[in-house]
Amino acid sequence: MALLAISAQAEKAGYYMGTEVFNSRFDGDTSTTGGGIFAGYRLGNGLAFEANGNRIGTFSSGPFKASVSQMSVSALYSLPVSNTVSVYGRLGYGGMRVSDANNMRDRGIKLDNGVVYGGGLSYQATKQVAVRAEFRKPEADIRSFGVGLSYSF
Repeated sequence: MALLAISAQAEKAGYYMGTEVFNSRFDGDTSTTGGGIFAGYRLGNGLAFEANGNRIGTFSSGPFKASVSQMSVSALYSLPVSNTVSVYGRLGYGGMRVSDANNMRDRGIKLDNGVVYGGGLSYQATKQVAVRAEFRKPEADIRSFGVGLSYSF
C-alpha cells in the first residue's frame, strides 16, 4: 500500500511521446537493430497506456531477406525506486508484419499476433524528459533490448 501511495505522488497524469532504439535477436543467431516511436497517457497512479510503432529490423532465411515491423498497444505499470528512477512492467497486444526487403514488395506475411510483454527502468532526467531502458518480448521468436527517450506534456 505504501508503494502505491508513493507511486501516486511521484507520477503526474498526462500525455507523453518518444522514440526508441533497440537490438532484437531472432531465434538462432540473427541479431538486428531497429527503432520506433511511441505515445501514451499516464493516469497518475502508476498505470499508463501506450501505443508503439516499431521497425524491428531485417533478417535472412535462405534467399529471402525480410523486413519486420510491429504495431502494439500496452498497459504499463510503474513503481518508484527513488525520486527519479522507477521500474515498470508492460503487458499488451501486438501485430507483426513481414515485407520482402530485397524488392520492398509487401508480401503480407504475418507472424504471431499476440501478447507483448516486458519490463524496464525509467530515469526522470528533467520534469518533462525521461530516459528508459527496456527488455521486450514482441513475438515468440524475438527478444529485444532497447533504450528510449520520452517527453511528457
